[in-house]
Amino acid sequence: MAVSVLKRLLTYGDNIFEFNMKYLMLVGLWHSENWTRNQKLLYKIYDNTLDVLGLIYLTLTTIGIHESMDDITAALAGVDKSLVAYNFMLKIIVFHFRKHQLRKLVKEIIASGDVVPEEHKILVAKLSLATTIITTIIVTIFTGISVMAGELPAKVWLPFDTSKNFMNLLAGVQICLVTFGVPICYRGLALKCFVSTMIFYLRDQLIDLQVKFKELDNFKDAEEEVRTYFKKIVKKHIRLIRYSKTIDNLLREYFLIQNLAITIEVCMNSVTLTLIGFSQKSLAINFIAFLIMALIHAFVYCYLGDEIIEQSKGISLAAYNTSWTSWPVDMQKDLLTVIIAAQSHFKLTAGGMAVMSLETYAQTLYNGYSIFAVLIDAVN
Repeated sequence: MAVSVLKRLLTYGDNIFEFNMKYLMLVGLWHSENWTRNQKLLYKIYDNTLDVLGLIYLTLTTIGIHESMDDITAALAGVDKSLVAYNFMLKIIVFHFRKHQLRKLVKEIIASGDVVPEEHKILVAKLSLATTIITTIIVTIFTGISVMAGELPAKVWLPFDTSKNFMNLLAGVQICLVTFGVPICYRGLALKCFVSTMIFYLRDQLIDLQVKFKELDNFKDAEEEVRTYFKKIVKKHIRLIRYSKTIDNLLREYFLIQNLAITIEVCMNSVTLTLIGFSQKSLAINFIAFLIMALIHAFVYCYLGDEIIEQSKGISLAAYNTSWTSWPVDMQKDLLTVIIAAQSHFKLTAGGMAVMSLETYAQTLYNGYSIFAVLIDAVN
């Protein structure tokens, strides 16, 4: 029975969001509207419990880092590992404030009837699953290495001495996993997959819109059919513009946290690696691994944001490449309006300040390095 339930949860469903909505549901961030009042109440308790566990983890790590301030290397290592938790937890808090509007938007998108290729639904589900599995493997490896070294996987404060015996260490590891695993790590990954899917959907529909403009040439001798089809295209373009603005308004704080996190991550890792070098190989490998993971996560958002910009640029070109010269004057004017509207490219921003693009990704890395250079000069 458990296997059948798992298979049902892992199916990609009828729409592109189905898999990620199930993922969010498993980690307490997305309830079903078909549930009874008691089911929703129990789910709310589950949600709040995970929130409390996540906050407990952040509190324990903050105290643990503060107590290790005498050892700058240990403190920096603790801060570096805690950055992931703070990054995910802040995003979870933002999601809680935006959840109602995001549910409304997803519901509208599903009801719109936009067609998403089956292979894209499968691709999104597989990427989400692969991201979760790879992250789980990495966390498990680092936890195992820490236990073998007689240490906790993170710099946390506990009311007992974990170095006293193996049972105390095992209890400490269990506390870390319970407060970090589902409450922070998997919830953060579920949000990442959900947000990436939303951007992927928008990119997919922009490409579909360009294809529809090309299909107008199939109705050369049927003015009424051209007019009807063109009207549908314009309506979809207006709807996608609204979706883009709504997504930007709802997720700008989310992307701001992401950009700040990667800037701090680059800076912290660079400073720490400069201070310790490779004299402590296991610690250096940890820093490099966390940095690579952070860079990959940031790159995904910026790449998808860049794709949104590029595909929205293609709308005006696709509109201009239609056989508009044979159209009635009123339709030519409407097409001109579409071309002008398409000049305002779709974009996602971090806090309404920086556009999510590959250029911003490079700038974020540069900012992190600049802060690192200043800190190194100060240390010297």
